[in-house]
Amino acid sequence: MIRDPRGCSNIGGAPAANMERCRSSLMHLFSLYGYHPFSPAEFQLIEDVWDKISPARARRLIPVMSPLGEPCVLRGDLTLSALSYLAVHHTQNDWPLRLSYADRVFSAPAPPKGNLEESQVGVELIGCKEEGADTEAAVLLLRALDLLGIENSTVVLGDVSFLSCLFADLPADLSSQLADALIERCYTRYSALLDGASIAEERRALLKRLPMLKGGAPVIDEAVSLLDVPEVLMPLRRLCAEISALGYGERVLIDLSFVRDLGYYSGVIYNAYSGDGTLLGGGGRYDGLLAGEGIVGRAVGFGLNLKELASQCPPPRQVPLVTLWCGGCRSSEALRYADALSRKNVQFELSWCADKDESRESARRRGSLWWADLASKSAFMFAGGRAATLKEFEEEALSC
Repeated sequence: MIRDPRGCSNIGGAPAANMERCRSSLMHLFSLYGYHPFSPAEFQLIEDVWDKISPARARRLIPVMSPLGEPCVLRGDLTLSALSYLAVHHTQNDWPLRLSYADRVFSAPAPPKGNLEESQVGVELIGCKEEGADTEAAVLLLRALDLLGIENSTVVLGDVSFLSCLFADLPADLSSQLADALIERCYTRYSALLDGASIAEERRALLKRLPMLKGGAPVIDEAVSLLDVPEVLMPLRRLCAEISALGYGERVLIDLSFVRDLGYYSGVIYNAYSGDGTLLGGGGRYDGLLAGEGIVGRAVGFGLNLKELASQCPPPRQVPLVTLWCGGCRSSEALRYADALSRKNVQFELSWCADKDESRESARRRGSLWWADLASKSAFMFAGGRAATLKEFEEEALSC
């Protein structure tokens, strides 16, 4: 028996159709905002990836040797692919550069998940000089969720620069361990690390309040009052104000203990969740990653999990409106008629079965609403068992 490798899956039927609907809908939305699709390479050089992501993520990369003898990994990060494309094909004169993608990333599974691959769709906005880029990306993410009809979705905002400010004077090992504990949402370990650290009591008390700094926009005001440099949170405050001005204020939450790779992201970060709490994806500002490539500028983007998006959307119609029986006419005639239906956006299926009765029964089992005999120009509607002419079918079907 043929089976999928562990951690991989072939997806078909309604789930695959829903994933494709999500992919095409979002890529079209992104194109309306000026984002241009790019297709990333399947392999990435280890030297271009390894030191740009956290050690925890780096350990999950899947190493391969290219046929040309270069040490590589299966593509583990689409943002790094976008930066590679930028470096090869564009100069700063082309900025701002807007890229969109829909492709897979690969990594060793992190329990409780067991998948080796994940299909993502997202955008990267590179080289925009103003904070409006943050608003554009965050609002585009919310509009993407709205377009797919994912009800009660929310976006949780954090700010890596705030965390970097709080951790600035701590020993590097302690900062790394605290960040790992926050990433894993292990607040007991986070608190124990602080209890065992040789730091001033005032700093310890401040850091212990961090996991409680979550909720609505007023959380930012609370955090500002705790800082010696309150301006570090001004970009997040302005972003929240702009999002609220566009009517999305009720769908945005603040979590200032939310953290991702501190060496990768460098400002506002966010995660998107469905109404039932499923993580759909996320993103944020990564100016630091850009700077690591010797490029001065701002960059922001997000990626969404296509499989999770599809699981939250109403399933699309999977059966054809009409089955066209071609047994009594030339194949060229049948395809000419089918082409005419396709230009009018009518969903159909061609039946090359030689037996008329068998063709009609198969169409009924497969859920077609209509069956049409192209040779006799007749049609049959299964609901109610009504016979009709081909012209009557066309008048009803094309008027919907």
